[in-house]
Amino acid sequence: MDKTTAADIMSTELIVIQDDENVEEALKTLINYKVTGLPVVDKKGKMLGVLSEYDLIRQIAKNKRITSDIFLKKIEFSHPTETVNADAPIQEVIKKFVELKFRRLPVVDKKNKLVGIITRRDLMRMFYYRAKLT
Repeated sequence: MDKTTAADIMSTELIVIQDDENVEEALKTLINYKVTGLPVVDKKGKMLGVLSEYDLIRQIAKNKRITSDIFLKKIEFSHPTETVNADAPIQEVIKKFVELKFRRLPVVDKKNKLVGIITRRDLMRMFYYRAKLT
């Protein structure tokens, strides 16, 4: 029986954004780190939601004209979001990815503090290395 947990495959070097950031900062972070979404946390690291490229495009598109004041507005993000506990079995993680079609799944501790993230790439890497070992 596979005893792999979310903690075993999650990335802990996190790129996050705080809930009080503005659109400009969010755009810079997504572009500079070449990611399509970010976990959104409060000042204490508690998981609040996820900000995706789609969220930003939707927020900017609400305006009739794109002017500089749009970029100073506070980010609008998706919340609540699905998460998984660090001790969740890998089968639960895989099931969530398949059913929800997410690109990333935040990993939280018992107090809902963000401790890691699992991406589709992390799952692919795990599958690849397991195939190489058998």
